[in-house]
Amino acid sequence: MKKILLLTLITIGLIGCSNEEAGSDDNLSAAALQKGNSNSNSSYSDYGVNVTVSPDGSLWTYTISKSKAKSKDLSHFIIDLNNCGDESASFANIVYATTNGAPSDLTPSEGQGTGCNPQASTTNFIKINVDGSGPWIIVIQFDRGYDVVEADSWIKAGTSCNMAKTLAPGCPRDPYCSFSQGFFFANGALNNGASAFWSDGLTIGGINYTQAQGMDIWSIDSGYGGNQVLNGFFQLGAARLSGIESAVQANADIIEAYFTAAGDIHNYLITVNGHTYFNIPTPLGGYTAAQVANAGGAIGSYIDANHCSN
Repeated sequence: MKKILLLTLITIGLIGCSNEEAGSDDNLSAAALQKGNSNSNSSYSDYGVNVTVSPDGSLWTYTISKSKAKSKDLSHFIIDLNNCGDESASFANIVYATTNGAPSDLTPSEGQGTGCNPQASTTNFIKINVDGSGPWIIVIQFDRGYDVVEADSWIKAGTSCNMAKTLAPGCPRDPYCSFSQGFFFANGALNNGASAFWSDGLTIGGINYTQAQGMDIWSIDSGYGGNQVLNGFFQLGAARLSGIESAVQANADIIEAYFTAAGDIHNYLITVNGHTYFNIPTPLGGYTAAQVANAGGAIGSYIDANHCSN
C-alpha cells in the first residue's frame, strides 16, 4: 500500500522537501528507465522531483529522476523565482550552481522555439539546461537564505514542455541591509567593526584595494578637488562589502564598467599647487561621469532606505 501511494504522489507531480531521493517503480529496470526518446511527447508526471534545502535556506538541491519506462531525457528545468515581490531571489543572487557535480549551464531567459513559455507569467526565473539520461542532481547556492514556498516550474523533455508546482525560494530569511560608505571608508572605519568586512579587500574594476587604501582614497577625495565619479566607487564599495550588490545590480554594473576601463585609480592622482586629488577622465567603459555619479546616488538611496543597525 505504501509503495502504491508513493508512486501515485510522484506521478501527479507533487514535490516534497525531504532528505530522501524521489522514489520509482520497483518493477522498472534501470535499463528501461534509460530509454529516453527526445523526439516524442512527455508529461511532468513522467519525472519525480525531490527538493532539499539547507537549514539556513541558502543551498537548494533539486533531484530529478525518471519515474516511468517511457520517460524521455530532459532538455531543461525552469524554476520561477518571483515569489517575494522586490525581495525575490534572482539570477544575480546565485553564487554557484552545479548539475551532477559539474558547473551548471543556466540562464535567466528561455530562448526561442522550446515550447516553454515561463515569461507569460514571470520574467524572474532560471533555466537549467541538462543532458544525459538522468538522474539529474541540480545544486544551487544562493547568497543568502530564503523561505521555502511553492512556485511554478517547467520540465522540457522530448517535444513537450510541462508546468507543475515545485518548492522554490520565497522571501529572504534576513532582510537586505547595507552599511554606508562612511562606515567603510571614513576615519572611524578602523574602530567601528568595518575591518572585519575588509578581510579579503575590496575588488572594483578588477583591482583589489585594502582597507588602508580605501580609507586613503576617501581622505584624498574629501579634500581639494573631490571627483564625482568616486561617489560611485564608494557607494559600490559599501554595497559590495555589505553583500547586497545584487539588490542594486543595474547601478553596480554601470560603476563596475567605468572603473574596469579606468583600472587602478591611483594612476589618476595628480598634484597641482600643492593640492593632491584624483583626475579621472570621462567617459570610460561607455559611461560618463554624470552617469556613474547618478548610479552611485541610486545605490546611496537604497542604502539609506535599508541601512543596517550597528
